[in-house]
Amino acid sequence: MLAYDQGCKLSHGIVVYLAKIPKVLKVAGRPVTYSIGAATILRIWLKYVPSLSPHRAAVEELFAVKHSKHRLRLRKSKIHTLRATNIDESTTVGAASVLRNLLAQLFIAPASLINWMIMLCGDQLTIDRIRKIIRYTFKCDTPHEQHKWALPIIQLWHMKWAWQKTIFRLHWHSDLAKGTFGLHHDIVLIEREKFNHEKCDFYPAHHILEDRFESLVLDALRLLCEQHTDLVTPSDIMLLDALPMYFASDGPLSSCTFEQLHEFAVTVYDRYMCAAAADDASGHLTQRSSIYGEPWSGEVVPEETESATPAPVRLAKKKKRSRTTAAAQPARNFSNGDQALVTLCNFMRVTLWYMELCASIAEGDIGRSFEVIKLLRFSFWGAGSTNYGNELLELACNFLYEFSEDLKTAVLNNYLANPSGRIGHWLELDLLQEHFNFWIKRLFNAKSHDFDGQHLSEAVGLNIAGISKLRETFPGLFGLKRNGQRHTDASTIHDINQLGNHFRKNHVLEYEGGRNQPYVVPNEWGLGYAKLLNGQLKIFIDRTTGGQSVAADEPEPVLSAEPGFPAAPVTVSEGILDVGEFITGG
Repeated sequence: MLAYDQGCKLSHGIVVYLAKIPKVLKVAGRPVTYSIGAATILRIWLKYVPSLSPHRAAVEELFAVKHSKHRLRLRKSKIHTLRATNIDESTTVGAASVLRNLLAQLFIAPASLINWMIMLCGDQLTIDRIRKIIRYTFKCDTPHEQHKWALPIIQLWHMKWAWQKTIFRLHWHSDLAKGTFGLHHDIVLIEREKFNHEKCDFYPAHHILEDRFESLVLDALRLLCEQHTDLVTPSDIMLLDALPMYFASDGPLSSCTFEQLHEFAVTVYDRYMCAAAADDASGHLTQRSSIYGEPWSGEVVPEETESATPAPVRLAKKKKRSRTTAAAQPARNFSNGDQALVTLCNFMRVTLWYMELCASIAEGDIGRSFEVIKLLRFSFWGAGSTNYGNELLELACNFLYEFSEDLKTAVLNNYLANPSGRIGHWLELDLLQEHFNFWIKRLFNAKSHDFDGQHLSEAVGLNIAGISKLRETFPGLFGLKRNGQRHTDASTIHDINQLGNHFRKNHVLEYEGGRNQPYVVPNEWGLGYAKLLNGQLKIFIDRTTGGQSVAADEPEPVLSAEPGFPAAPVTVSEGILDVGEFITGG
């Protein structure tokens, strides 16, 4: 609960449309996006290149100090669970009943709500229902009946999952013909073709995005090393074996300073992770040699020049080869650009945002999370996810126009929870709720127990945090090892090497003018920005200021009921993302 003067919160009715446009459409400039992007790239290089480990402290300082936005004070959150109910909160009437039930369980007197606000957190559907309740009861007599105390705040785990699904929806193409590159091709290459891209279970999807993104970042480092040293590793040496050779004590880049390594990272960001990179690859603009170096001319190193020595060798003379062009080309290449590289740049850009959202949440830097949310405000619109697009516009209007500075700080300080009190173990509130929901449903069959029944609502619901903690502790008492969500390191290394070999063999990260593909993924951020600028923002403001409901409801993703996949958080330890056991604390 937040002590708060409700008079400081403006009503939607007094927000003027023309005054809203400049700020809502304002976006972060290059310094915000490239700085955290370069730092993320550095983390990946240090993760897989041991000889770069002396730079770890400098890299982590970028996240903890230089690029920190609103880092939460490390603390152990106190979790108090309430009685379970069988109220259907997917309807407005049901959501109103849930609010009354919460106030009753918390013993909050209605009269006291005149000076208090309560953060009500949930996914897009829940927040939409609460907003409707506030609109429907606007003309009631008391602040309690008007629900002025209700402060709906959309939560991040379901949003993160929605963005994950958006990436797969944008970048999935069914064609696997020779010469067709992209996300689907790479999933098949690393033998994860059983993955259902439409269902998009969170954890398998997370590992696919993480492994492909890291492979691309590592191969980009290989290209930079070759360009700066004029040395190329033999093709029989795998990517993760080749990179350490450049930075070893006897390697050509052994004296590489942190400043030089950071410049490498900035170059990779400029080449592949910004909107300008995709524009350059499209062929509409002249390739900037200062960023990209010389374009690939369709030549390869012949296999017969491979060396058996495990060290970089001088670049051999190249021979020309022909390239197979994909047959189907609905996206015409009028500008003679590199369509494969356009799609790859857009993939790396949106996946960088996803990885940063995961990392910033785990590290408790909600300010960094909001920098990503500012971008998703437009991208959800461009990708067709209008419900989340609407909610992020609501969030932007709240922070730009309606919340006082004290309320902004209070909301940010309570946006995440840390049940264990450990560094790198912050998590989303809706994920914590999903975790408890999972174990209530898993341990107690709904067919034999009613959620309103005394046993389930009181004995279980009020103690589910302790039951969950007991489950975490119990296997260790007998020396048993718990299964985590993370695939083995050996599997990851093998897959990254497989992808690296493919990227190198097919020059995926090198510009080739006229390289055609049967599909091209557009810049969804630009499409969303244009959509808002060309009238959708005005429609949104007219609708919300007029007391109308938001866009039509869309189904929310449901957690997989597959055994071994409970709701577990993404954590960060020494700059490395992981998905392991759920630690609820004592």
